[in-house]
Amino acid sequence: MKFIKNLKKLSGCSAGILTNQSAFGWNKNYHFISFGEDIKIDTLFLPEHGLFAELQDQVSGSELGYMFGDCNIVNLYGDNEESLVPPRDVLQRLDIIVIDIRDVGSRYYTFLTTAYYILEGVSKLKKETGKAPLFIVVDSPNPIGDKVEGSPLAAEFESFVGVRSVPHRHGLSPAGLLNYYNETFDLKVEIAGIPIGVYHPKSYQTLLWVPPSPNIPTQNTCYVYPGQCLLEGTNLSEGRGTTKPFETFGAPYLKGKAKDELDKRLKAHQTTTVILRPLRFLPTFHKFKDQICEGYQLLIENPKKFHSLYFTLFFLKNLKELFPDEFQYLKGVYEFRSDKPAIELLAGDTKLLQYLDGGIPDSELVSYLENEEKNWFLATKRFRY
Repeated sequence: MKFIKNLKKLSGCSAGILTNQSAFGWNKNYHFISFGEDIKIDTLFLPEHGLFAELQDQVSGSELGYMFGDCNIVNLYGDNEESLVPPRDVLQRLDIIVIDIRDVGSRYYTFLTTAYYILEGVSKLKKETGKAPLFIVVDSPNPIGDKVEGSPLAAEFESFVGVRSVPHRHGLSPAGLLNYYNETFDLKVEIAGIPIGVYHPKSYQTLLWVPPSPNIPTQNTCYVYPGQCLLEGTNLSEGRGTTKPFETFGAPYLKGKAKDELDKRLKAHQTTTVILRPLRFLPTFHKFKDQICEGYQLLIENPKKFHSLYFTLFFLKNLKELFPDEFQYLKGVYEFRSDKPAIELLAGDTKLLQYLDGGIPDSELVSYLENEEKNWFLATKRFRY
């Protein structure tokens, strides 16, 4: 991948940019404003949650009504699945496309899936016409580092919350993951990178953390998200409607002797890496709005060793066993898909689903995850910038 250190070299080019409020810091301003000093921004592509992360999950941005000079606004999270794909005629009129948006290190997080759909669109355009815009990625640190968790997403479970072959926690930067897509899926798109530190400081994730979406308020949320996002496929609150989403979780039915046994089992799990603080909470919106929930706050003592995915899989497996009448996996539409339950799209692996059903022991799961994580880490070394 070649690198560009100054966008002024591309002045006069017509540009599209995928971004939101998380791209902040250069000149103490939003990058989509600062970039306008060097290049002509023709099109602003909007991801899920909107430009300023004002929308909750799975809420269409079609009614936001943004105005940004004479720039065209293209919403890539609208009212149907077709809205996720950028229009061909828009891509055709652009000279460059800039991806400048923060990731949280997990495959469920949709921003880099949106970037991948743009990358696919550019690839198709190039194959059909022989011409395509230059694809530029403003790189940024993975806020939870290069550690890997999970197993590759099987093609049968691919969706907006998971691109095939990627594990739950990928350990790559945005440029790394998008270059992986480009090479692995033979897209043949010309990708250039803007290195970390050119348009934002390397320390942005601690000094300049801007929430990329409403329920990722802090960097610490990113550490628990690779596992806790699975709760979206269940009738547990993942803490939306609280100040600590994904760290706080539970449900009104977590009571009685079954809860005592659950506490006992959880207390013995990953004991040197995490503390579970028992609590009650009252979600102000989303699941169990205005209902008292019994639950926990997940406090990480050792982020380098804590395995979020294994924690949540273990939790759900035991919850299903101890609360067979109350606990449920959700049905219905999830991220525009209704053919498979959300838990299947999120887990993305029949082996993990088998574990959740009690089909394999913990030791087998741990061994399986360790092997798959090692394989991914080795296979993606060249994409670590």
